[in-house]
Amino acid sequence: MSIGKMFMSALIAEGSVAALLQYGDIDHLFKASELEPYQFLRGFVKQFQALPSAETIEAHTGQALVEGSEPAAYYYALLEARHIEATLKQGMKKASDLLQPEAKDPAKALDELTQAVSELARLKTSKMVVDFRDAYGPVMVDYANKWNKPDEMGLRFGWPTLDEASGGLSKGDLISFVGRPAAGKTWQMLYGAHYGWAKAAAHVDPEADQSRLFVSMEMAILPIEQRLAAMQAHVPAKDVKHGGLVTKNLNKLKHGLTEIQGYGAPFWIVDGNLAATVEEIWMLVRQLKPAAVFIDGAYLIKHPTERDRYRRVAENVELIKQEIAPLAPVACSWQFAKSATKKKKGDKVTGDDIGYSDAIYQVSSLVLGLFEEDSVETLKQRKVEILKGRSGEVGSFRTRWNFDQMLFDEIFTEEVEELQFV
Repeated sequence: MSIGKMFMSALIAEGSVAALLQYGDIDHLFKASELEPYQFLRGFVKQFQALPSAETIEAHTGQALVEGSEPAAYYYALLEARHIEATLKQGMKKASDLLQPEAKDPAKALDELTQAVSELARLKTSKMVVDFRDAYGPVMVDYANKWNKPDEMGLRFGWPTLDEASGGLSKGDLISFVGRPAAGKTWQMLYGAHYGWAKAAAHVDPEADQSRLFVSMEMAILPIEQRLAAMQAHVPAKDVKHGGLVTKNLNKLKHGLTEIQGYGAPFWIVDGNLAATVEEIWMLVRQLKPAAVFIDGAYLIKHPTERDRYRRVAENVELIKQEIAPLAPVACSWQFAKSATKKKKGDKVTGDDIGYSDAIYQVSSLVLGLFEEDSVETLKQRKVEILKGRSGEVGSFRTRWNFDQMLFDEIFTEEVEELQFV
């Protein structure tokens, strides 16, 4: 009996591309005799956005699938259990060999067991990664249920004032977005991540790598996909979330989600689930090789040994700078301390007002403060202040805050009608 071939057969019978994509990269679950047909199946889906027939797989690989009577999820659970068992047995055998009298090495035996468990934990985390290009299925399914040129100078965010001042971020750089809770950090991070990725898809330079890895420590995957989908289609995010789009906007959403299926660079989304560590994110970056990494809610990242939240944040931000930033430029969001809200009028918020740790300001290449000023303009725009630049850059700029058309680009001229209540 081949569990892998029964899993593929069940997937084809269910006929859902989204059902296949939700499992992510699972090549490691298949035996050698099962891997070739599975890789053909994945390649076929990527090229034609449809599942091949069992006959097509057999014709191209010479291997026949095995018909299964249960749902694909059942066989997937068996594949996982089989892989866990095999990995643990292999680790235990290596450890056992290292505990034999003629070659006793308890420390190395422990390393072998730890490595086996760590690998299983890494693979478990990788299941929470999706590619935004495949968002059509989950976003539209959720909606239906509720209703019955790329950057040439490194990572750019789409705000000319910042992009020109920084010259674009490259490997080794860490940029920090800082704001009070509900100040719009996630929206700004998503806009910055989406900008270069979508621009690259405009075929300005099809060879440029603008892949993204977006790690959300506070939100699940679907809400992130819904927000990105609304940005892509320029339709209200709240209507996507609650299934309230008018027909015109629904068609725009469908078109936008269909369009991204042909984009050349992946946009990976990771569910941090409030439990990810820097090491786990590092392993994902090594595996997926994104051109830029975004970590939303970085102050929630766990640490394997440090339990004090202030020391934990200090340790993690330095690890991010040392371990992840050399692989790809990294953007993280953090929070201002309460001291930022107690400033007297005219007193500036500075890096000293960042919550948890001074290390955030110290190791960041750029620090952006997100502010919601007490004025009529608040309804239509936000102020972003450059608190720290690599070469002493200072200044501020304003971004649109338009949730009807999902526009968060920089404002250069203030038009009277934009500043009025509607």
